[in-house]
Amino acid sequence: MSMLNGWCRPACWLVIVLAWCNVSPALSACTFGVDNPAAAGCVHYDLSALQNPKGYPAADEDHANVSYVLNVCGNLDASSLPSGCAALPASPAYQLYFGDCYYLAQLNSSLVYPVDPSNATAGVRVVYYNGANHSYQHQDREIMDYGSIGIGDSKQGKPLPKELHDIVSNRRSLIMDFICDPSAGVGQPEEAHEWPNYVYRATWRSAHACPVSTSTTACPAPPFEANWQSLSFRPRPSWFDDVKFGIFIHWGMFSVPSFRSEWYWRDLMDGNAEIVKFHNRVYGCSGVQPNKFPCTGEEFTYYDFAPMFNAELYDPDAWATLFKNSGAKYVVLTSKHHEGWCNFPSAQHWNWNSMDTGPHRDLVGELTDSVRAAGLHMGLYHSMREWYNPLFLEDNENNCTDPKFVDQVLMPTLKDMTTRYKPEVIWADGASGDNPCSSDSVKYWKAPEFISWLYNESPVKDTVLVNSRWGSGSGGDYSTGPDRWTPGKKVASKWESCFTIQQGSWGFDRTEGIESFYNATGLIYQLVDTVSCNGNLLLNVGPTADGRLVPAFEDRLLQMGDWLKVNGDAIYGTKPWIAQNDTVAGRIWYTQSKATGDVYAISFDWPKQVSGGKPGDLVLTQIKNAPSTVSVQMMGMSGKLTASQAADGFHITVPDVDTIRLPCQHAWVFVITGLPQ
Repeated sequence: MSMLNGWCRPACWLVIVLAWCNVSPALSACTFGVDNPAAAGCVHYDLSALQNPKGYPAADEDHANVSYVLNVCGNLDASSLPSGCAALPASPAYQLYFGDCYYLAQLNSSLVYPVDPSNATAGVRVVYYNGANHSYQHQDREIMDYGSIGIGDSKQGKPLPKELHDIVSNRRSLIMDFICDPSAGVGQPEEAHEWPNYVYRATWRSAHACPVSTSTTACPAPPFEANWQSLSFRPRPSWFDDVKFGIFIHWGMFSVPSFRSEWYWRDLMDGNAEIVKFHNRVYGCSGVQPNKFPCTGEEFTYYDFAPMFNAELYDPDAWATLFKNSGAKYVVLTSKHHEGWCNFPSAQHWNWNSMDTGPHRDLVGELTDSVRAAGLHMGLYHSMREWYNPLFLEDNENNCTDPKFVDQVLMPTLKDMTTRYKPEVIWADGASGDNPCSSDSVKYWKAPEFISWLYNESPVKDTVLVNSRWGSGSGGDYSTGPDRWTPGKKVASKWESCFTIQQGSWGFDRTEGIESFYNATGLIYQLVDTVSCNGNLLLNVGPTADGRLVPAFEDRLLQMGDWLKVNGDAIYGTKPWIAQNDTVAGRIWYTQSKATGDVYAISFDWPKQVSGGKPGDLVLTQIKNAPSTVSVQMMGMSGKLTASQAADGFHITVPDVDTIRLPCQHAWVFVITGLPQ
């Protein structure tokens, strides 16, 4: 958490106090209007009933020693402020640190959006932000941003120490999502966290966050500016939170050699001995380091693979059917990897795309049509860089002073791809070059410029999402951590784990045998682990150059689909429960239904047999005070199970049946109804 950098130690505690005021557009002090994409006009919200000058507490989900106090549409009562804050002016933001109260950036601007871009009646998002320049006030001095002079102490007339400069020189914003929930009563703030840096978020489910009226007068949301702070205000389309499971497809020119990894060309040119020797022996002389790797015979460069990428067995309808049967709800296909080859016709990639050479087919367009016909969401992976594009190499040599590659290749390609195929996910990658300058998301890649166009003007502005791999300092609609990211604990911000079925490579590697493929139980475990911790799983397959998915991929996907047919309610449309797993009881993970509040306990171990050959109880140690009215069922089987609370946990008597008669393999789901919310 950025607020803690250079400031907090394990023994410290931190409170941030926030209050809402002066929000516009507003019809009154606490009434807001958002544009309705479903019909011309405006949807109005009145949050007046949520006002409380004493504030509402909210814990930070990522840090036990951080908490929030919030008021709606007004400053907090001075008598309710933490010790040390009373001497400071009324403000929407304070920080309590070791007894000192700090006045954070003045949140002097505000914006309003629907919480779901495609559904104006789902709730309202209220945003406060501070703009480019702001002050940071301690109870006995004020620190000002002097623009070109820099940031310094206005009373002592000297520059700030570096740790203070790092904190105050960043823009800050506060985002509150008021969710319409007729059953929630007043409710209170929850799910508070910081993501990305200096953007503070909280969710408030309330019956008073439902629309009160509509009008025919338009009230369009303000446009998103071309900077990461403004882009962070954009609400995430709700479909992504509920689908949980997607298919990633790495397919490109690297699929022709299918040797070791999709980085074949880079490894070849870098002189990887195994790759160079293989290439020279099998295909022809690469010309790479000829003194070290002597070769006789005809030349064969990476470009010579193009006629061999024929995709003659490519059946996009069959792929889409397989993905649907796997239980996946969205698909992300490689449109272009770091090699620069495009799987669609691209004017910026003449003779290095799937229409001009190779298969002479629009691979992206065909799969997009098939995936949508199967009822799935379609997304596209797109590499920012191209290893050996002359303009990209020139940009790196010139220290990115004139970003010709970005202006002449990347931006027109991205906009053409978006307009033509209307992807609902744009999955950026590869925003790092051979020069530090070509890692900068703003100065070189101009990512905020493209994404602001995407959110404001593109044909998918209400449904599209972007990940967070746009270069240094980038944000996104959700966080994409490192490859195969498995945090094993709840992450407050929405995230996605991209994970492979074939362990060693993203593109298909024909040198590996069946032992290199994760088994179905392990992949289902990865899905459950990810979903319970607030993530989506994007599971990768690597097709062959002729367009097949080898049987090992099909087998794993179909086994996952069989499991999800029985247990999908424990995955789709769920949210993290108060506990994510049960380390004492064993390999057990928890999720909770958004719709019903039911808790799902997903166990990868069947209880061991006790006397008489019967299985013992499943003991859930994370459930501590279950009322006697709680009921339990096992997914895929009828009837309620016997269950009771004991000192060591919640005991469930599992069915006394042979495992071959159980409704599924791999893991078993117990639905627990009636636990206190």
